[in-house]
Amino acid sequence: MVDFIYDVSRLSTRTLNATPNGIDWIDSLLADYFLSPSGGGASALLFGFLGPRLFPPGRLANPVRALDQAWGRDAQECAGAIPEWLISALTGDRDAAGLRIGAPGAIRREARRLGRVARSLGTYGFSPGRDPEKSAPSGAVYLNASHFPLEQPRHVRWLEQRRDIRPVMFVHDLLPVLRPDLFWSGEPGRHDRRLAFLARRGAAAIVASSAVESLLDDHMKKSGRRDLPILRAPPPVLPLFRRPCPLDPRLARANFFVVCGTIEPRKNHLLLIEVWRRLARARGADAPRLLLVGKRGWRCDDIVASIRDPALRGLVIEASGLSTAAYRGVLAHARALLSPSLAEGFGLPVAEALAARIPVIASAIAPHFEQGGQAPVYLDLHRPEDWFLAVEDFARADSSARAEALVRLDACHPVDPAAYCATLRGALASLG
Repeated sequence: MVDFIYDVSRLSTRTLNATPNGIDWIDSLLADYFLSPSGGGASALLFGFLGPRLFPPGRLANPVRALDQAWGRDAQECAGAIPEWLISALTGDRDAAGLRIGAPGAIRREARRLGRVARSLGTYGFSPGRDPEKSAPSGAVYLNASHFPLEQPRHVRWLEQRRDIRPVMFVHDLLPVLRPDLFWSGEPGRHDRRLAFLARRGAAAIVASSAVESLLDDHMKKSGRRDLPILRAPPPVLPLFRRPCPLDPRLARANFFVVCGTIEPRKNHLLLIEVWRRLARARGADAPRLLLVGKRGWRCDDIVASIRDPALRGLVIEASGLSTAAYRGVLAHARALLSPSLAEGFGLPVAEALAARIPVIASAIAPHFEQGGQAPVYLDLHRPEDWFLAVEDFARADSSARAEALVRLDACHPVDPAAYCATLRGALASLG
C-alpha cells in the first residue's frame, strides 16, 4: 500500500482570487480525489506561516469545498447565472457594454471575498500540523499539482532531507523559462527553480500534452536528468461543461464570440482587437460582440488601451469575476470560442468549449491540435485576415462553416474525471 501526500498550499490561498484558472481546476480535481477515501486518503501538506506542515488523512479541511462555492463551480446548472448587466451588454446596451463586471454589485462581492479570505486565513494560516521531515510516511509519494511553492527553499528543505520520499510535480508548461518576455519579471526565475528541484529530486512528472512532454524531456536532459519518468494524460473538464445548458431566451438574438483567459500577451488579445476594429469599420453597430472573460494580468497596458478604443465601444465587453456557472451559461450562446494564443501548455478553455459542444476557432499550435483533433478551425497567427473572415462567416445565422464545425464536435469525447484520477494514481503507485 503506497502512502500519498498531497500539497494543498496553493489551494489554501486561492480565495484571494475571484475566479479560477486552469491550474486551479487540475489542482482541485486531484486534491479532491487524493484526499478522499476513494483516492486512498492522502495526508495533506500545507505551507503556511509556520512553514511546511503535514496533516494526517482527514485532519485538515479540504479547501476545494469552499472554492467550489466561491467560484460557482458547485452549480448543477447554469440557468439564471448570467448577470443582468452582461445580458444587456450582449444584446445591445452600449453603456452596459462599456462596463467591467467589477461595477454592478462590486462592494457586495468584495465584502464576501474578504470574508472568505478571513475564514481561509483562520483555517490554514496558522494550522500547527506536524513536521513533515519527521512524520511523513516512509516511501510516500508527494504530489504537487500547481508548481507552488516548489521555488521556496524553506518549503522543499524537508524533501531534500527525506530521500525516501518520492516527489511528483505536475508541469503545466515551461513557458516562463522558454518565453520569459511573455511573463512578469519574477516568474522565469521562480519556474527555473521549480524545474531545477524536479531535476534534482523528482521521481516523476505529470504533463497534459505531448508538446509539454517533449519540452520537459529536453529540459531535464539538459539539466543532467535523463531518466525522469513523464506521465502524459489529457485532463478532463469540470462536469458542468459536459452537461446540457438550457438557453436563456434573453440571449436568443445575441451575436457574440468569447475568448477566455487572463489578459496578458501570451493570450494574444491584440489580434482579436485588430479583427474587431475591422468589423466595426465594415459593419458598425451590427458587428458581432467580443466578450473577454478573464482578469487583467501582467504586461497588459497596451491591450487594455486597445480595448478602450472608442471605435469598439459597445462591441468589446470585458468581464472579470464571472462565476463558472455564469461563464458556462454565456458560452452556450456564443457563435464560437476564440483562442488565438501564442503558446499553451494545454489550453483548458478550448477543452471546455469542445465538451460543451461550442465551435472553436484556434491558433494553429501543437497543444490545440492535440486536444481538438479535427473539430476546431485552426488559423495562422500571422494572418489576421483569415481570423477576420472566419469571424465574419461564423457570425452569420446561415454560416455553413459553423454548421460543419458543429458536426465535427460529434467526434470529441471528453475525458472522464474519475478514470483520469484513477489512472494517475495507479501510475504513481507503481513508481520505483
